[in-house]
Amino acid sequence: SGSSLFVFPGGRLECQEGHEYLRNSIYSLVNPDNVDGVITWASALTGSVGFTEVQNFLSTFSPLPLVSIGIKQGGCPVVSFDAYSGVQAVILHCITKHQGKRIAFIRGPENHYSAQDRYRAYCDTLDQTGLVFDAKLVSDPFPWTEGAKAMDQLLVERGLVPGQDFDTLACSSDMMMFDAGKQLQNAGYQIPRDVRIVGYNDSSESHLLRVPCTTARMPVNELARMSWTLLENLLDGQKASCFDILLPSVLVVRRSCGCVYSLGTEEQARAMVGTKQSYLTWLLQSFTVPEEYQEEVSQLLYTGNEPDFSLLERFSYRFLDRGGDPNLLSEALHWFELFHANERFLREYSASIRDLFLRQRDLVAHEHAYRLSLQAKRLDELKCDLLGVREVSAIPALLAKHLLTLGLEACFLVLYKDDRESMFLGGYSGSLIIGEQQRFAKHLLLPPSLKQQMECGVYVVESLFMDNQPLGYLVIGTSLFNGGVMEELRTSLSSALKGAFLLDAANRAREEAEKAQRARSEFFANVGEGLRTPLESILSLIQNSDPNVQAQVGEQIRSATHLLDLSLSHTGELELEMRTYHLDELFTDLVEANTLQYHGPSDLPTLLGDMMRLKQAFAIVCNHIRKEGGEAHLTVRLLVEGVECTFASSIGTWKASMGKQDPSLSLAQRIVLMSGGLVTLKGNSIQFRLSWPSLGPESLPVLGSQVFYLASGAETEVPPVFSELGPVTLFKVSNLNRSTISQLEGGLLAWDGSREDAELELALNLLSRHSQLSKTALACFHAPSNHESLHAALSSVPREASALGLLLVVGASFPDVPVIEHIQHCTHEEVLDLVRTQPIGLLVSDVFDPLLYEQVRRITSAPIVLVRESWRRDEAEQLSLIPRLVIAHRCVEDSSEFQTRLISLYATGEVLPPLTGALVKRAVVFLAEHATKSVSRWQLSEAVNVSEDYLTRIFRKELGLSPWDYLNRYRIYLATILLKESTLTINEVASQTGFQDQAYFCRVFRKIKGCAPTKVRSATE
Repeated sequence: SGSSLFVFPGGRLECQEGHEYLRNSIYSLVNPDNVDGVITWASALTGSVGFTEVQNFLSTFSPLPLVSIGIKQGGCPVVSFDAYSGVQAVILHCITKHQGKRIAFIRGPENHYSAQDRYRAYCDTLDQTGLVFDAKLVSDPFPWTEGAKAMDQLLVERGLVPGQDFDTLACSSDMMMFDAGKQLQNAGYQIPRDVRIVGYNDSSESHLLRVPCTTARMPVNELARMSWTLLENLLDGQKASCFDILLPSVLVVRRSCGCVYSLGTEEQARAMVGTKQSYLTWLLQSFTVPEEYQEEVSQLLYTGNEPDFSLLERFSYRFLDRGGDPNLLSEALHWFELFHANERFLREYSASIRDLFLRQRDLVAHEHAYRLSLQAKRLDELKCDLLGVREVSAIPALLAKHLLTLGLEACFLVLYKDDRESMFLGGYSGSLIIGEQQRFAKHLLLPPSLKQQMECGVYVVESLFMDNQPLGYLVIGTSLFNGGVMEELRTSLSSALKGAFLLDAANRAREEAEKAQRARSEFFANVGEGLRTPLESILSLIQNSDPNVQAQVGEQIRSATHLLDLSLSHTGELELEMRTYHLDELFTDLVEANTLQYHGPSDLPTLLGDMMRLKQAFAIVCNHIRKEGGEAHLTVRLLVEGVECTFASSIGTWKASMGKQDPSLSLAQRIVLMSGGLVTLKGNSIQFRLSWPSLGPESLPVLGSQVFYLASGAETEVPPVFSELGPVTLFKVSNLNRSTISQLEGGLLAWDGSREDAELELALNLLSRHSQLSKTALACFHAPSNHESLHAALSSVPREASALGLLLVVGASFPDVPVIEHIQHCTHEEVLDLVRTQPIGLLVSDVFDPLLYEQVRRITSAPIVLVRESWRRDEAEQLSLIPRLVIAHRCVEDSSEFQTRLISLYATGEVLPPLTGALVKRAVVFLAEHATKSVSRWQLSEAVNVSEDYLTRIFRKELGLSPWDYLNRYRIYLATILLKESTLTINEVASQTGFQDQAYFCRVFRKIKGCAPTKVRSATE
């Protein structure tokens, strides 16, 4: 007709059940700006409210022309279906044809006018036929979906017995009849032998019990056609009809009432279809044959007794495919055989036609099942994709990808923004994908520019909601409306939208938290950087003044500096550089300067921490004690729990707790706590307990008092340095296996780093890989300083070149790596000859040549490290296919952490597995690509598709640095280029290299380069 039909499948008014009321937000879109007229199934809006509330709601559609179905609305035409006569016909059939005497009834919703009509029809029919009304046989009003509960009320609560207390069960709807019938079947009753059951509507539920059910057909198609015609008349300017139109409901007889055939007995059937003309009329009416096919059916009946099987196939297929009752086909054949067939037909064709009907029934059933399986598969694919949605803007493209295959020709997604505006997110129309987002007035269905381009057709407006919250709606263009598909689509899409909203809110909250943290950190950093220079200037200005004045000013400046550092420590900006160190390095300078008296063993262990900060803490405590007039004494004891360092004053009456408010002493305590230690103020002493490190990044507390010295095969005694730890068990590393290794868990391990033994190397690697022992505390002596971990320190002990091979450097010059002496430089062309003729421990190169490295890998398993100025994503992916290969940018080659990692690779050859290494390579490329922008932790982890903690662990293990240290080094590398080659200000350089603040940039620059940015620029000038 050149018009468009918009369907708004909302819910009952104010219905709380299943949050049905949330569907009704789309009703506000039914207004003159979106539609020209309204057809409303008004009776379906009742259930939780009465007629008056529905009528008041319908009045809100004024001045739109309106046709109401089921409820009279002043000034509007009303079309209704005669449910009263339908239910009455069904019950009368049971009484007159089957001698029903005790008829039970299941009522529908109390506020539903049609449900009231059906109950009234039951009461009036009993009265008209002289049967006694028994209230016990009538259920309370129930929602349409609760037929089973109504049945339970009759059978359980009231104790009624089907077949004895009632012989017939009449239900207000087929849906209720199905639920009640299932209850009866499950209880062991047979329909119709024990009890008859009938319903109303002729919906799909009437075919789902073991026998097809007798019902009355609601004239749905006639309602739609009549309502549309009336609305078109109103739109053409005709006046509203003053008459209410009532469409009849037709009795549909099946087997649940006790009938075998819908036409009754043979005599009754002969009277109705005994002639060919009457039989043809019955066929056309019962099978609802469209006018264009009626001639074919007539030919089928009048072209002799030799049937046209191809015509029968088409006819039966069309009928069954539209949801026709297969029992009706069997009945039609039965009456034809009985009244109109000759002997030849009965002998030669009857069985074949019956088989044809069965085959067509199976064909249609399998086709429908196949279509449903395809539909379910496509919906599942859409659901899977929706589960991965992180941003709402990605949803329209997914809808276009999947919904077209479901026969949904167009789809537009709209979300509510606020009380005044909605947001069109995107959609598609045919093959055209619309990705441009638009805001528009909330009372409009779609943006005006889009609505003008929509083709005529049928559009379903599906409400989206989740957790008591309306989200928006979908406008779906389709000629094949399927309520099940629409509901699954609504549920999945609402869930995806809610998940995306929650994720977006979490990301925004995280970004706000990061922003607040960054602002706080930058404030303290700015204060720190801003104050340090003036303080240093003041100190330089008084160099030639009175020594007492110098000492006092110097003390105040130190206090101010300590206060700044203490503030930074509470914001997380006081970074500790965790490296191995010898304990005596913390106080040797103090002892040599006669500032501290030391008491304890001369041979001290190797620990892990920020040596410079811990030296600062020791100096602060020492100066604090001396400031009060006493001498500072340090006593060191080795305990199973850790290393106890006790500072005491020579003045016995001095109280350590008096200095709790001193910011310098607070900073010293803070440094020890951040290093994993404990601080105790007791009497005239301040006690630091430094924890034992482990081979890995995490150290577990010691649970018992057992100490195990890990000995080589040649050792028979525990070295004396461990005697202070108490009884120490000598444990041969040759005995390490799955059954014995668990004995070491929970204790303290002891290790002498001065030993060189292949067996000990293997044991060290085994312990470092073990999930628990890599975290077990380790008391270690004689390990090298300045390594990122104890394992790296012990692995860095130099060994013979014959055992480890060469460090081969290919391409441009590479800084010599400390500790490694056997380094050889070569050209790209010389690599293969050297690899074939000499043992290689590590290959470092700046040449991108995957083919070369594949050939190298076939010859040797030595790790390969490629260091270049820049990496492309495709290059990294290509190199991910080559095992035991690491990539990095040249900006990290002078980093002590990276060089330590090279030493570890050279000594142990430990590289991440290829798939794990590929994740690090992706992260390296991502950091470089986004270095000039703000990069958050979640963005990086999402780009690599792993968790933040896991990525940090594997990144550090692969390259020796955390992702954020790596990013800072790359940014400083970019900044150095700009400082040398441009005239940008320091602030502009900081901004263009991803730093949010100039002061923070200067701090990071000074930490990495050892000088201020201005020094680099002045050096180039």
